[in-house]
Parts: sequence; C-alpha cells; structure tokens
Amino acid sequence: MPWHERTRRCWSWKLGWVLVAIGLMVWPGGCRRPVVLAADTLVMAVEKPPKTLDPRVGNDAVSARLHQIIFDTLVNKNEQLDIVPELADFTISPDGRVFTFRLRPGVFFHDGRPLTAEDVKYTFESMCAPTFNSPKKGDFALVEAIEAPDERTVVFRCRTPNLPMLGSLVAVGIVPKGTSPEEAAQRPVGTGPFRVVAYRENHDIWLEANPAYFKGAPRLKRLQIRFIPDAMTRELELRKGTVQLAVNADLAYSTNQALGKTPGLKLVQAKGTNIAYLGLNCEDARLADVRVRRALALAIDRETIIRTVLRGMARPAAGPLPPEQWAYPEDLPPPRYDPEEARRLLAEAGYGPGQPLRLELKTSSAELSRQVAAVLQEQLKRVGVELSLRSFEFQTFLQDTIAGNFQMFYLINVGANQSVDFLSYFYESSRIPTKAKGYSEGANRARYRSAEVDGWLRAAAATTDKAAQRRLYGLVQKQVVSDVPQIFLWYPNNVAIAHERVQGITLELSGSYAFLRQVWIAEGHRRIDTFV
Repeated sequence: MPWHERTRRCWSWKLGWVLVAIGLMVWPGGCRRPVVLAADTLVMAVEKPPKTLDPRVGNDAVSARLHQIIFDTLVNKNEQLDIVPELADFTISPDGRVFTFRLRPGVFFHDGRPLTAEDVKYTFESMCAPTFNSPKKGDFALVEAIEAPDERTVVFRCRTPNLPMLGSLVAVGIVPKGTSPEEAAQRPVGTGPFRVVAYRENHDIWLEANPAYFKGAPRLKRLQIRFIPDAMTRELELRKGTVQLAVNADLAYSTNQALGKTPGLKLVQAKGTNIAYLGLNCEDARLADVRVRRALALAIDRETIIRTVLRGMARPAAGPLPPEQWAYPEDLPPPRYDPEEARRLLAEAGYGPGQPLRLELKTSSAELSRQVAAVLQEQLKRVGVELSLRSFEFQTFLQDTIAGNFQMFYLINVGANQSVDFLSYFYESSRIPTKAKGYSEGANRARYRSAEVDGWLRAAAATTDKAAQRRLYGLVQKQVVSDVPQIFLWYPNNVAIAHERVQGITLELSGSYAFLRQVWIAEGHRRIDTFV
C-alpha cells in the first residue's frame, strides 16, 4: 500500500475516534444518539427531575420514589401502614427511649461492600450533623446517641420517649460509611433492587437490576427513568411507545382516561393514601378567624370535583390520615358540603353581599392544579368569596408556602401522612418553618397553634401503649378538622398508564415504586428506536 494511502487511513482512523470522543463529551447536552431498547429494558416517565438522589436530604415526591428502588431502609410500612422490619428487626425499651436494631445478614451495597452497623450509624449521624442541611433531621432531634456495639447491631438512644421516630426511619435510605453529599447526590450507592448506572441531571437516570438483592433480583434487567416536565410530551411519548410506563405522572384525569382506551395502552389504578388539601394561613388577618376557615371548608363540593375533574379516580378525605392508617379515628365524621351554613358563618364574621371576602389561592403551574383551582374559584363564588388565582413554577410555589407567603395554597402531600409522625410534623406549633431554622424543622406551613394539640402529641410520643396512642392521635385529628388549618379534599387513586405488554403492575396503597421489582415485559414486545 502506498505510504500516502497508509497515512490517509491512519488519520481517518484517528479522526474517527476524535469524533467519537467529542460525541461522548457532548452527549449529556442533548446530542441525538439512537438507542435500541430491548425487551428487558423498561422506559418510564416522571414529571420532573429529583431534587437529589441523596436519601438523607430529598423529600420531594420524585426523589422519595427513586430512593425506594435504589436504597433500603431499616424499617418499612406494610399494606396496613404498620411499621415492619426491612433491613433490621427491632425492639423498643419499655420507656420508649431505646431502639435496638439487628441487621439482616447477607445484605450488600451495589459496590459489593457488606452492610454493617457502622453504615447505619454514619447515615444518621452525618444527616443530623450541624453543618448538614437536611429537612429530615428535625425528625431525629430527640436522638442523643447512636451506637454500633457490633457489626449487626445499632442502638438509638433518645432523650425522651420517641415512638414516632419509627415512622421517620421509613424515609431515610442507608448509605455506605463515608459517603459525601456530592457522591450520594450524583453517584449513589445503596442496597436496593436497582443500582444507578448513569445519571444525567434534568434528562434521565439509567438503572440496572441488582442481582444480589436480598429479596430477589428484579425481573427487569434495565430501567430508564426519563424526566419529562411537559404533560403533552409525556402523553405523546406514551402514545408513540417510546415511554412504556408512567405512574402518578401529573397527567390530567381526562388524559389518563383517554390513554387507557388507546390501542396498545392500558390504565391500572388502585386506592391511594396521598392527600390533596388546601393550606390556610392562620396568621393572615382574614383567615385567623376560624369561622372563615370553617365556611371555606363547607363551601367545597368534593364529590362534584371528584366526579367531573378527577373522573372518579379519588375518594373524599375527612382528615389528614388515610382511613387505612391504624390511628385513624373511626368516629371521624365525613366531610360536609353545606353552602347555606358557609354563608351564615361568613355573615357572622362580617362578610356578605356588601363586603365580600377576597382571598388569593396559589398553586403550581401544573395543569391539574390549575383545573382544580378554577373549580374551587367557582364553588367559593357561590357563597360570596372572591378567589383570585395565581400559579407559579413549582419550586417558587413551594418556597412561598414554606415562607408563609400565601393566604391559601393547593397541594398534594405524597406519602408523609402514612405515619403518625405526620401529625407532629404538620400541626405541632414548634414545627412552623422559619428562616432562622432553615425551613428544616417541620411542615406546619399553616402557622397553626393549639396548646391542646401540642399536649396530645407530646403525650402520644411518650407512651408505648398503642391504645392510648390511638386515642390521643384521634383527639389531634378531630381538633385539626375542627380548627381547619387545612381543608382536606381527597385521596387520589394511584394511576399507571402502561404499554399493554408491561406486566406485573401491582400498585401499592402508598404509591411506592417498590412494585417495579416485580414488573416484566411480555414476549413479543417490539424493539423501539429512540433518541437520547
């Protein structure tokens, strides 16, 4: 071969590798790169990226759901929402102050390291460190020491009885000892059913099955979770088949219904425990009057909204906890719709035809939130309330609710109300978020204060008698319903839209993504050419 031909081919070969390298460098920025998805790979859409993959920090819905399949927790909840062992069996001292956990043998992190008591100790001590910014650390404020006397034993010692802490443990996945916030946020290592292979912020996360998972390897080999903020794009991707699953993906209920009737797709739904509610600012000059708050609650026709806007995919909510929760009081009355009583209470508070009550309702910019707000505006208008509506990008909206910069807001709480510690987190007066506390001490965004509720919550946390706890938590719920710092609306169903060949979808009451371990794609699933 002539020397000039050898030189040309050599440079062509080098140039080819340079172009490949350049392509790899720019790929995360959005270069269109064809990928063939095989039958053992499921593509799932979620509505926004996680706030963080660090299970010590992330408490938004998407982060929490991803944590459920990457990490494991010391304890978990069963279908009755009771606390049950997960990574560890546990015992509690008679005075409710000492919690001893005995780790399962044979549990390994994704990098092959065995799970030890030192990893558990490090997870919670690092999260509760003064320099570590986590909204979850307030749940462990009563913990005075964490000990690891041997490789499989962890002991939490609390200053006072602290039974609600068990529920808080469900939200914290265990990370390996020494994991920095940066590592956990970008390259997380857990013990869960799936391990992270690649994470591209604002784009997607690729996961592979953990073959050594202690409950058994997932049936799927690979899982790509794409972050698709635009609802119309999520719908189109489902129709095209480039996305094969979306669970509680913030699509309009009419859209879910239509997609479920589309050839090649199916709708799967089950009861849920998430709660949609209106937050009311109890420090606002108008809403400080409990008569006004009660009137607003009586003016809302939940059944009509559930039938028309939600297409029947929800059930009315009477209180903050779901009916399946063990502390839910059986004698809690159902929600009332009584516009005449609402008008009477408003008139008693000084509002009527000559002096209408004017309020502002804030929502996120999500389509469903704006739909619900428009119906609420019309219903409140019938009792003489002039409601102005404002919608914001979600993070701006959330910061306003935390800072108390609102009169009313509409939000869906995801998961927190499955445990009784929710009641303290949302209604104890010491859990009002403030700038000085970095907004991490609680979620009492309504600025609600009740000496009776504070006392009942303290008493419930101080006893190991479950019957006494049920009575005390029942009193809390009834008082909160009477005082109306929030208006409880409905429990949305868990809803999945899936390709017809995606099998094994059993949605859990809690909305957990744990069901993905049992999902598989039936024979004959077509290969899909897509671009990432």
